Amino acid sequence: MIREREMRSEDRIECKQVKEKRCRISTFSFLEPADDRYKYLRKDSEESLAKSYAGLPEKEKIIEELLRLSSDPDPQIRRGAIDSFLTIYSLKSGKEQDIWNELLKISGDTDTGVRKGAASMLSRVFPVVEEKSTVFSDLVKLAESPDSLLRKKAAELFTVAFAYSDDKQKTWNDLMRLTSAEDREVRKEAVLALSSGYSEVPDKAKVWSDLIRLSTHGDNFVQRVATRTLGSAFFYVPDKTQALKDLQVLIGNPYIYVRMYALRSLGKASLWKALKAENEATYLFGLKEAVKYFKDSTEASTSTAIPGLYYPFYNALLQILFGRRSSRLESEQYISEVTHEIKYLEEDKRLLKIMEEFSDLLLSAGNLTAGDLPARKKLLEASIEAFDRASGILDIMEEDAILEQKNLRKECSITGKVITEQKLKEILSGIRYKARTACFKAKGKPTEKITCAVNERVKTWSFQDLEKDRKELDRQLESLLSTLRVQIPFIPENMSIFQKLDDISQEQCLLERYRHVSRLLSLIPGAKMHSRASDKRIQRIGYER
Repeated sequence: MIREREMRSEDRIECKQVKEKRCRISTFSFLEPADDRYKYLRKDSEESLAKSYAGLPEKEKIIEELLRLSSDPDPQIRRGAIDSFLTIYSLKSGKEQDIWNELLKISGDTDTGVRKGAASMLSRVFPVVEEKSTVFSDLVKLAESPDSLLRKKAAELFTVAFAYSDDKQKTWNDLMRLTSAEDREVRKEAVLALSSGYSEVPDKAKVWSDLIRLSTHGDNFVQRVATRTLGSAFFYVPDKTQALKDLQVLIGNPYIYVRMYALRSLGKASLWKALKAENEATYLFGLKEAVKYFKDSTEASTSTAIPGLYYPFYNALLQILFGRRSSRLESEQYISEVTHEIKYLEEDKRLLKIMEEFSDLLLSAGNLTAGDLPARKKLLEASIEAFDRASGILDIMEEDAILEQKNLRKECSITGKVITEQKLKEILSGIRYKARTACFKAKGKPTEKITCAVNERVKTWSFQDLEKDRKELDRQLESLLSTLRVQIPFIPENMSIFQKLDDISQEQCLLERYRHVSRLLSLIPGAKMHSRASDKRIQRIGYER
């Protein structure tokens, strides 16, 4: 999914550069040569092949001719030969292994354009290579090439090639070595491959110790991915006692994301305890402990935009199984909370499908017979597997949030320029849009009055000059926060809202404060409200910070 997103981004840039009238973006369109000067060579080569070999079913003769062209001393002819490999690939006959081997040969060509062509074709030829078990060693060599594009394109195949490797232990060791490569793209792809293939490596103890070592890596991305993988790897590690000690050490790590993922991994370890429980009391203890760790993990990331998915789900499951609450109510509340947390959820069909699966699991929990431990363990196992299946999409979502946060911090720390006026205007526009949407969603609900009042208030939010209007921007924001603290009941069901209010108050960067408000607005329609009588009794007026 990351690859596809990057490919499409590259496509858009390239199409703009060559000023094409129409650009059709596809998964493999990035393979097309960017240099327009050699189009005539590709066209001539393809037409020549079509005329010369139109009546030949054998692909070997065509490959033989291309191999001859690829060694031509004229670099323009060699470029034409590489482009023709795309035509060869579409013929669907012969041994594509020959094409792969030739790509490896010409990847060392002295001409930059030839190397670029070879690099761009790696991911297209790989799926049809017969001897995939031997490909990983080829990729390792290319990942250590002096050519940056070759390194990048080879590294992007690490994860898929890992699955075909005959010697998983050796492949693991090669990837571990590459996590220390000078090229950050190689380090990034190496740790991603490790996180996806750890379960197939024979020496599970070494896998665990290597992941623990990577959790203190100098590259923050490597740190995050390794620590995030520990939760799932715990189910395979032989020495669970030592593994728990390792995770306890990590929750004291100075890096916020290591602490967050270490706490989440401890939560998954507690789920493992519940799965192994021999009685209901032990099962309940494991589930409660997991919920506590997931909650701590969510709270550890309160200064970031990462939405919490594990805590609300397993807390809802706990309440359904042991709190005797309605499974339908808990399921709806979970989906409502997640919908407010995840940006663009309604536009992402994959995320919607995942949320529907989680919702169905909560609904099925309500159908279980009280005291049926095997059925409860089976449901918990299904829940763990569902999160594992969705981990690819969820990890991307979290990484996007982390990168967004980092970029924002960078903008806020620019000397002499706290934020740009343009960026703030974009956020204010987004706030007005979200307020209108929230007001529409709250129609007919107890929160309609307060939500639509907020909508009317933020309609007037604007500024002309940042320096002159800074005090007014601060004032209008504080006024809104005070109103929400007074009018929204301070009860457990609304704690996520009050946590957001606290985050906004503690934030120093003005741009980030308004960005938090944008996310807060989506939570207001789902707030739990009371009647006027109960409001006087329960509502906390003048919330203490």
